[in-house]
Amino acid sequence: MIKGLKQTFQMIALAVVSALTVPADHVFAQSNAMLVLDGSGSMWGQIEGRSKIVIARDVIDELLQDLSDDVHLGLAAYGHRRKGDCGDVEVLVSPSANSRDDIRTAVAGLRPKGKTPLASAVVKAARSMRHDEVPATVILISDGIETCAPDVCAVARDLEASGVDFTAHVIGFDVDEEEEAHTQFTCMAEATGGRYTAVNSALDLGAALAETAALTSGGASGSASQTGLPLVNTSGALYYSAEGKVAGELRHIPAHWEIRDADDSPILSGFQNAGGEIVLVPGVYQLKATDPETGHVEMRELKIRDGGTLQITLLFPPR
Repeated sequence: MIKGLKQTFQMIALAVVSALTVPADHVFAQSNAMLVLDGSGSMWGQIEGRSKIVIARDVIDELLQDLSDDVHLGLAAYGHRRKGDCGDVEVLVSPSANSRDDIRTAVAGLRPKGKTPLASAVVKAARSMRHDEVPATVILISDGIETCAPDVCAVARDLEASGVDFTAHVIGFDVDEEEEAHTQFTCMAEATGGRYTAVNSALDLGAALAETAALTSGGASGSASQTGLPLVNTSGALYYSAEGKVAGELRHIPAHWEIRDADDSPILSGFQNAGGEIVLVPGVYQLKATDPETGHVEMRELKIRDGGTLQITLLFPPR
């Protein structure tokens, strides 16, 4: 099943966090990211015969296998040490280069126990990254509603107002029957210019985490971002688009797109206001998107095989 995670980009996938061609200290010294993982007792609940905490461990491990050593990623958790304690929030790994092994070890040691103080966890993660001094991103994975703080939306708005460029992306794991969870998660994401995604399986969680993690990358204006990792593992209809923060909100932006095959022959070249689509046969391709306003370039290597339909969204730096 874990091998199959890389093939679930047919839902919404784009990429694992990219290795940038611009110097790491130029980008990541200014922008850190932290996973905030639900460690509450409900994470022992099962999906497809496996507990949600085990699924989360496997999916995060899959992400870390492809994570660049230059990426500054950290880990926080809540509800993993004590029952009934709204103060059970902990930054387990501070964002730093080469943090993969420390994150993997910390995630493996989590034993869900307690409540869901997710707002406090996001605040602690943000403050640990000095969000009021430098851009910072939180990726929250939660399987239920806040059970401690009275107003998640207010907390998110405060973080956005006090941050230099703070963003919270939220992945709701197995929350289809919880309307309040959708409300809380949507509000937190929208208040900070982030994205909320709801998933219900191991495969969908893998795709959503890969996509959300990719939203944390991106270089300075006028620079180029490149990854040598597989971006797409399925062939068929490819839907592509670009997004960027405009006035604090994540929006689709126009871009010039190019796709070239392994022989460097052009497959596609043109300007798209809202993205487009193309059918690709199995092979290796280079995808290039340019923001005409800033000159920023995003590049990805595509390795196409098997079949499927997928959507790729590339994130550009804020305008």
